[in-house]
Amino acid sequence: MRSTYELTKTGSTEVQTETDLIEVGVQDRIGPDLEYRVSDKFVYGAQKLDTGSTSTYDESTLHRPSVDVVMTSGPVRWTQLFQSQEDRTLSGSGPDNTLVRNDFLEKLEWAPNDLPQVTAWLNYRTTEDEFFVDQERIETRLQVSQSIEPFDYDYSFRRENTDDLDADVESERTEHIARLTYQDRHLDDKLSTTVSVFASERDNSTDVPAGTIPSLQVFPTLAFADVDTTPQISSLSTNAALIDANFATSTGIDIGGFGSGGQISWNLAAQLPPGQSVDRIELSTVAVVPSNFANPFAFSVWASDDNTFWTLVKSSAAYVYDPAFQRFRLSIPSVNKRFVKVVNTSSPAGAPAVLISELEVFRSAGGSSTTTTKVDESVHSATTNVSWQVADTVSVGADVIAQQADADANGTTTRDEQRLDAGAWASWTPTEKFDANLRVADQRIDDPVLRDEEVVTLLGVLSYRPIRTLDFDLSFLRSDRDVDGVDDLRTDVAQALASAELLPTLRAEVSLEHNTTEDSTNQRDIERWIGGAALIAELTPTLDATVRARSDDASVTGSGSTGIPDPSEDRYELTLVYRPSEHLIGEAELRWIDSFAGSGLDQRLRVDWIPFGDGSLDLQFDFDRTSTQSFADTQTDRWRALARYGFNAYTFLEIQYAAEVPDQGDTTQVFTVSASFNN
Repeated sequence: MRSTYELTKTGSTEVQTETDLIEVGVQDRIGPDLEYRVSDKFVYGAQKLDTGSTSTYDESTLHRPSVDVVMTSGPVRWTQLFQSQEDRTLSGSGPDNTLVRNDFLEKLEWAPNDLPQVTAWLNYRTTEDEFFVDQERIETRLQVSQSIEPFDYDYSFRRENTDDLDADVESERTEHIARLTYQDRHLDDKLSTTVSVFASERDNSTDVPAGTIPSLQVFPTLAFADVDTTPQISSLSTNAALIDANFATSTGIDIGGFGSGGQISWNLAAQLPPGQSVDRIELSTVAVVPSNFANPFAFSVWASDDNTFWTLVKSSAAYVYDPAFQRFRLSIPSVNKRFVKVVNTSSPAGAPAVLISELEVFRSAGGSSTTTTKVDESVHSATTNVSWQVADTVSVGADVIAQQADADANGTTTRDEQRLDAGAWASWTPTEKFDANLRVADQRIDDPVLRDEEVVTLLGVLSYRPIRTLDFDLSFLRSDRDVDGVDDLRTDVAQALASAELLPTLRAEVSLEHNTTEDSTNQRDIERWIGGAALIAELTPTLDATVRARSDDASVTGSGSTGIPDPSEDRYELTLVYRPSEHLIGEAELRWIDSFAGSGLDQRLRVDWIPFGDGSLDLQFDFDRTSTQSFADTQTDRWRALARYGFNAYTFLEIQYAAEVPDQGDTTQVFTVSASFNN
């Protein structure tokens, strides 16, 4: 049982939110071969919105009962599951609606010793509400796997039939995936060999009424994510979970209200296959976002050729949230750049955590008279890795990936890709103090439908540790990309890093980097000198201090540099961590940033105190101040305080307070009380 009450005030607007949860489950083994589980979950939510002149009241309920029966007989395991979920929304400002989803699952597993492991799966799902959704889906799966040293193999078959009765659209998706891997060692374990073969066949067929234009999904090759307040210039880090087709697991991205730990300015990007264009983006969430919170969310959309300089495609706007499929759907102008990204620009301060699980992109199939769309995709690949320890101090290796990928839509070829990645590496460690590594790789993609691309990379790293307290690292990276036989992008990066333990309680780091980028396609060159230094000191047994400085001096030249903001940036940081006891931790941080977006001082203070030895009471305090001096000087303070008392390991009472105080605009305050009991 868990109950939460929250009061949010922003200017003259007041929002009161109540959420109550009750969840029960019974699990028992009737006999040695039969067990069952019965569970039920009920969630009630209510929200009152008062703007001073108007007042609205919304209610929502979720009811999810399930019954699970498992029977085991020797190597055979049979599972039967029924689960129903009913989401009801009673809106004071719109129509009431009830969404019902029923799942019937049959699963049979056969796991004999020294024989193939077989799993068969049948799932029937119905989804229906009172206005928009009336859908039936049947999913079947078959998986066979076995390990016979030195071989491993598995095969899976999946078919999904979906009938959208409301839109009169039928679709069928069939997927075959097979893998075979050989791995062994020879010559007294000095020679290691791995060979893997992979094949995938996907067929999608959609029947739509005349005049309907269906959309085709475009599968990105990479995904990226970072919090960045300067979306015009942002080199984002990879986040593979964004495109792993797992809709139930968070990618570590929370775009919810600041009171729940969410953040705005999340940059969520996808790298598109060569030549592809997209005009729709969907962001899936782990859980349903209540309609009263979903509506205020806003996003902007950007595109780029290099994951560095971005062009605005669509300004910040609110989009429709689909609770039946737990996703924001963004319709945008057609984008055919190499990268596309979504930035969340607004969220209600009192919104709960909104965890993103997946990023998907689509393109219109075209043709208003299209009644049937068939998309066939196939991927066949082979991978080989060989490593050989030539001597005690020398190792060499090579790896090759060969892949063929085809796709067509309604008989028209949309992809005909042949890819060959080949790499070779060498490692030399003559002494414990010195080691050198070198890698050369060539990636070639030939696709007469889209484009031909070749990327050659060279990476060298030298590491030297003359004494235990001193480290030197030198590295050089060159990447040269050609598109359709023409120079496209060349990057050279040279970096030096030194780290020294000056005293038992003092460590220093110094780094220097020079990188150049010749972007022939966009007719611009970028040169950067990046220097950094840090001191990490243990001032006392209870006090640590870290001082960091980083200067990024950049220049963009060429005819394509018009309108490109200066990417130079200076950054200085001071962090203090105070630990007087294992029950008290204090942390203070000062950060000065000077960039094209303006200069400013960010301040942060955090205290975590557990006053009692049994840990029953936990007190936390956070303060953040962000200042920006630009065309208009702005400052925002954010306060958070939490007190949590645990009566035992399962029951607690928690009180939270959060406030966002901008010097321009309304102050937002969030007060939350939560009580939870688990047995």
